[in-house]
Amino acid sequence: QVLFLILFLNIQSKVESCPAACMCYSEPRTTVSCQQQGILNIPTGIPTQSQRIFLQNNKITLVRSTSFSFCYNLTVLLLFSNNISVIEPRAFHGLDKLEELDIADNVNLRSISPATFRSLTHLHTLNLHRCSLSELPVGLFQGLSSLQYLYLQDNTLQSLHDDIFVDLGNLTYLFLHGNKIKSLSENSFRGLGNLDRLLLHQNRISVVHRRSFHDLGKLVTLYLFNNNLTVLTGETMDPLVSLQYLRLNGNQWICDCRAQSLWDWFKRFKGSSSDLECHVPATLAGEDLKRLPSMALDGCLDSSSQIRTSVFRTKTRLGTLPTVEGPLMSKEGSQLCCQMDNDKSSIYDTKVKTEPSSFNSRQTPSSPHKKENISKTKNLGSDHSKNGTYKQKLNDAPVGTLSGNLDKSFDKLKPEIIHKLEPSIAPTKKRRKCPKKPRSESQCRLSQQTNCSPLHLSFSLLVVAWVSFLVT
Repeated sequence: QVLFLILFLNIQSKVESCPAACMCYSEPRTTVSCQQQGILNIPTGIPTQSQRIFLQNNKITLVRSTSFSFCYNLTVLLLFSNNISVIEPRAFHGLDKLEELDIADNVNLRSISPATFRSLTHLHTLNLHRCSLSELPVGLFQGLSSLQYLYLQDNTLQSLHDDIFVDLGNLTYLFLHGNKIKSLSENSFRGLGNLDRLLLHQNRISVVHRRSFHDLGKLVTLYLFNNNLTVLTGETMDPLVSLQYLRLNGNQWICDCRAQSLWDWFKRFKGSSSDLECHVPATLAGEDLKRLPSMALDGCLDSSSQIRTSVFRTKTRLGTLPTVEGPLMSKEGSQLCCQMDNDKSSIYDTKVKTEPSSFNSRQTPSSPHKKENISKTKNLGSDHSKNGTYKQKLNDAPVGTLSGNLDKSFDKLKPEIIHKLEPSIAPTKKRRKCPKKPRSESQCRLSQQTNCSPLHLSFSLLVVAWVSFLVT
């Protein structure tokens, strides 16, 4: 009976020490479970013998240096999906037995002290994904020699300090995808001799140092897809002697002489790889770099063509390729200020059909008829014969229809009169430039009557000829 009473009192004491809004149980390990309770602060009175503490999916904002001061037996601490914005530097000090720490999905955290994890010598899993971290401070992972799984994806990291992972000799999984990393230096991954999986996809990586992977001899999986890579040398890939799974798609590969060493490396690579779609030159666009013949990589492109092609391809891939229609031009290259009535009616017909113009195409970039419409509108207002001469009929003029026999009256003029008229016929002034602002239909008709219509000149000549005839 005495033994039974002692056991009863022991169980009763454990129940009484459990914090409010939490559940406490001892099997399989002593656990305090307080998840999804809407609590704002880490509860006090957590039993010191606790081995697991579950505080996820609450509204906790602060982890104090005294929050887990006496939990020396703690092995698992889950704090993910809270509103944590501050973790005091010594918040986990003394938790020498801690093996798993999950602080993920605290989007207001943003920064973390270098000494935060300093004493966690037995930690094997650290989850910091989706915490809006913009930097990993130097020394953050110092002393974490037992760490095997490090999750840093979906933050806002823009760079990695040299030797930031140098103390993580036992790390096997490193997840860095979904950040904003732009380059990998020579010592970005130094010390990671046991790394098995490295995920770097969906960053902004454009530069990889030729020795970035020099310590990754045991790496099996490497993801670098959906970055800004254009060149990756075979020398960079040579240290990856254990690599089996490689993804490099979704980059803008330059398939010229600079890709030759990577092409040679792929001939030796025995693992599985995604396609490497060529970005430039245009003749190889969309081709898989690995499958090209070696001679296709002989030449080298100049930088200007790369830039032009890069801008073009980026816009087409995003579906925002602009279709800009220039002003209508004559065969000689001069700009046509005023179009004839029949030409303008063609433009009206195009509008009635509601096909996209250059303005509409910018609003609806996905229109499948853009290219066809450009080719049509560029030829409006011009009728070219096969030999390249420009044809224009008298009855096309907006002032009316006159007989073609009118020009025969010039045959009756005396040669000396025609000679006198030549200086007045030859244009002496520069051709008037087209106005910058678009003209209305009425303005265009008026301009045709005064300048653009060839009948105006013929009519003037006829009047002069008639007066000369009367004088003689």
